[in-house]
Order: sequence, then C-alpha cells, then structure tokens
Amino acid sequence: SSHFCFQGQSAQVGELSLQGSTVEVMPPSSALRRLNVITHGVLASGASTHVRGPSVRTVAASDEYRPSRVLFTGGAGFIGSNTLIHMVQTYPDVTFVCLDNLSEGSCMANLDPIKGATNFVFVQGNIASEATVRLVMEKHKVDTVMHFAAQSHVDRSFVRPIIYSETNVMGTAVLLKVAHEMGVGRFMHISTDEVYGESLGEPRDENAHFLPGNPYSASKAGAECLVRGYLESFNMPIVIVRPNNIYGPRQFPEKLIPKFTLRLARKQRLPLHGGGHSKRFFLFVQDAAEAFDVVLRRGVPGEAYNIGAPEGSEKSVKEVALALLPYFGLDASSKDEVLETYPDRPKNDANYAIVSTKLRALGWSPKVSFEEGLKRTVEWYLANLSHWGAVDEALKADNSGAAA
Repeated sequence: SSHFCFQGQSAQVGELSLQGSTVEVMPPSSALRRLNVITHGVLASGASTHVRGPSVRTVAASDEYRPSRVLFTGGAGFIGSNTLIHMVQTYPDVTFVCLDNLSEGSCMANLDPIKGATNFVFVQGNIASEATVRLVMEKHKVDTVMHFAAQSHVDRSFVRPIIYSETNVMGTAVLLKVAHEMGVGRFMHISTDEVYGESLGEPRDENAHFLPGNPYSASKAGAECLVRGYLESFNMPIVIVRPNNIYGPRQFPEKLIPKFTLRLARKQRLPLHGGGHSKRFFLFVQDAAEAFDVVLRRGVPGEAYNIGAPEGSEKSVKEVALALLPYFGLDASSKDEVLETYPDRPKNDANYAIVSTKLRALGWSPKVSFEEGLKRTVEWYLANLSHWGAVDEALKADNSGAAA
C-alpha cells in the first residue's frame, strides 16, 4: 500500500498551453549499438590502433527538448532542491512535480524560494512505491522525469547497504517501468563519478568501465545497469549524468563542507578520517544545476555526460579544512589545535578524475571557482544556522549510524 500527501501549490496550477515535444534526435537502434561495440572490439585488437575517447554528438538549438510537465524526484534534498529552484524559476511555463519522501538529508525549507510558485507541486511519497509513482505521473500527465532521489552518504552505506539498494536500485527500477509504460519524452538519470571507482591514472571519460569502490557507488552502478537495460530493450529516451563531488548551500551537515563549517561555528575540532589525504574535485551546486538543465535540453538520448569541476578544484579533505579556518579567525598555525585524525572508513577512494568534453560541447562550462564557491557556501550556512534544526548527530566525527 502507498501513503502520501499532496502539499504546496497543487490547487493553483492551471493547464499549460505547451504541448509535449517530440524528440527529434533518437538513440541508435539496439542492433546498431551492438555493431558499434563489435567494431570497437575489433579495432581494439589491432596493435597499432589508438583507443579513441567518446564521440561528441550535439543537438541543434531548434531540436532542443522542451518538457511540459516534469516529475522531479528527490527535489527536497541538496542537489535536487538547488536544481529544482533553478528550473522552476527559469521555466515558468513548465510544471514541476516534486516527489520526495522527506527522509534524512531532505527538508521542505530547502524549497522555500519556490514555495509560492504556481508551476511547482510537492508530493510526499516514496519512489520505490509503484502505486505512488504511477498515480502521481498519471494525475499530473508527466512527460519528463528528472531522477535525483538517492541515498548518498558513503559512510552510512557501509553499515546500511540494503537501504541503498532499495532506494537507488529498486526506486530507479520503478521509475523506469512506469515512465516507459507512459511513454515519457525524456528521462534524465542522475548518477555519480564514483561509479568509475578511483582514478589513479588518467581521468575517466564516459566509456570507462565501472569499478565502484563502496556500497553506495555500487548501488548507483546497479541503477545504471537498469537504465542501460531499458535503453537496449526499448530505445527509451534516457540521458545520464555523472557529476563530480557537488557542494554548496542546502547540503545536509553530515557532508564535509557543511559539517566542518558548523563544527567550527561551535568551536569544535575537525575530524580528518585517515589523515584527510583523500581528494575530490569540488563542483559548485549552481554550476551543476545549469549542467543538468543543459543536458536535459541538449543531451542526446542514449548518451552519458560527465560533469567535471573547474580547474584548480581538486582538494584533499585536509586542504578543505585549512581553507575554512580563515572564516573563523584562524590560520594554518592553529591546525594542531583544530585538526584531529580519526581512523579511516573501510574504503576511501583516493580521487575521482573525469573528463567532461562531451558536456562542454553542448555549451556548458563551470563558472564558479572553488574559492568563490566556498565563500558563498560558508556565508549561507552562517546566515542559516537553524535551517536544519537539531544536527548534533550529523556533526559527530563518525556519523555512519553504525550503532543504529
């Protein structure tokens, strides 16, 4: 059985004059894709043949996909809310129906900037419930899906892996099934750079093999296998995005930058798991939101797109901690009193370097440097200290939930 409630502006949303667009650029047939794979295999066997990167296919401006009524999953979470705010405010003639179960990491306060928008509807419900998903999509005549909902806290995935598979894999399976049966015009699947595993050598392009290194990234890779299954079986109009590590306002403080910011505001020490040597490429959330927008409209169905952070954004956990100190009147000379080393988690990938040439060919590039993004993020958290309510559990040095 399903239990959900309709909230927000649903009663005020009128009928739209826009009609669902027909996708002009269709994915290649299954047979053609198989031929392409065979051809690459033959070429790869030649000793003198160089392996090429992903081909870059683009869509003419006149052929851009134009949605009318979008189901947006996970819109009350961090990445989802920032992207949903961008989309609702940018496209007032498009209706956005947010489906979110308001679990940990999500909250209605994240959506305050659009709570009065007439093109925004909020539905509380679980994406793993087929009855719920089908009712919402049929009621609102959805023609597009933007799938952001996910369990994403890596530390917790080590001790609660089943929840990650239930949400990230089974939830995706439900959405794909219903979206296919309803014949949606576009399905955007939000994946992660972590499906590639750690990149100790060359940066990974979209053709790289999946080597997930933890239960979270394994569940996201599993979801992508389902997505690929629907592409092969039904030529479903799906686009996939795999972003770098995203940071910015509205992120639940179990994650690195908000946790360190709020701990410093409380005059608490900063925990460096494994000494803080692991690195990430940091992508500001507004840049990410604009990338999702571009891929939805200009991406080629059947293709995946990496979303890479700007140059100079690769930072170790320790470097991030040191970059935060000046905002609290501290400097590097205070590090011994502020930084504290903790045992590392079972598997902590060194870094995730990716290539985003395909996405840049669509006209997107990141605008916000790490320094500017960090400044905006810290300022937002210090101005919104009560945004998340009680966060003591999230701010613990180890908040994996191992004792639960």
